Amino acid sequence: MKSYLQEMEEMRNCYDSLLSAAAATTNSVYEFSEAMEEMGTCLLEKTALNYDDDESGKVLMMLGKAQFELQKFVDSYRTNIINTITNPSESLLKELQVVEEMKDLCDQKRVEYEAMRATYCEKGRSRHSKVESFSPEQLQTSFLEYQEEAALFIFRLKSLKQGQFLSILTQAARHHAAQLSFFRRGLKYLEALEPYVKAVAEKQRIDYHFSGLDDESDIDDYSSYQDNHSDGSELSFDYEINDRVKDLSASRSPMDVSSFPTD
Repeated sequence: MKSYLQEMEEMRNCYDSLLSAAAATTNSVYEFSEAMEEMGTCLLEKTALNYDDDESGKVLMMLGKAQFELQKFVDSYRTNIINTITNPSESLLKELQVVEEMKDLCDQKRVEYEAMRATYCEKGRSRHSKVESFSPEQLQTSFLEYQEEAALFIFRLKSLKQGQFLSILTQAARHHAAQLSFFRRGLKYLEALEPYVKAVAEKQRIDYHFSGLDDESDIDDYSSYQDNHSDGSELSFDYEINDRVKDLSASRSPMDVSSFPTD
């Protein structure tokens, strides 16, 4: 059986890996965006080489400007990576940090209670002991404080653990919507240029559908997504702690610490 520390460590590693993957993807997309800007600038500069065919020059200019339009879609996708993967993962890590702090407080309360109980027992064995004495009421109060902190910690950790898969699935689904929107917008823009490119290619006898290109004719079979499907909202959970803690506390017998976390 995994300890609470192991569960928290595995959850932290999970979210850290998501953040690492999102950062790598974001950096790559940024480099792609910069490269498209460079390509667009280069193509626009080359329109000056055209001397005798205004139509061909206009198409080359359109293709150059297209790189800048596509760059906007790329930048939008990069923002959506942050909204769908990075921000929610950071939010969930903050939730986990709260749980870790609750574990520390729980450990502190346990140490305080066990020290008080040891002192109480020692005082009971020796009437002449000079150690600080505690009343049964004080000992009971210390135990109840520890019991409450332990119940809160256990419930919060289990809630976060149970919601982990759904949160990751939600992030992946939203990122999928962002990707689909990105590629569809780019395809729509490029297809609008296709008649002009085709006309010039036929006029200049350019075989631009060269060997090796994949057939993407079936892409229209997929249902379209709206551009704003990815709303970028952060993920969190409503734990309803107070009601649950009452149930947990009521189910435990006083002074029994064997079922509470010790690691």
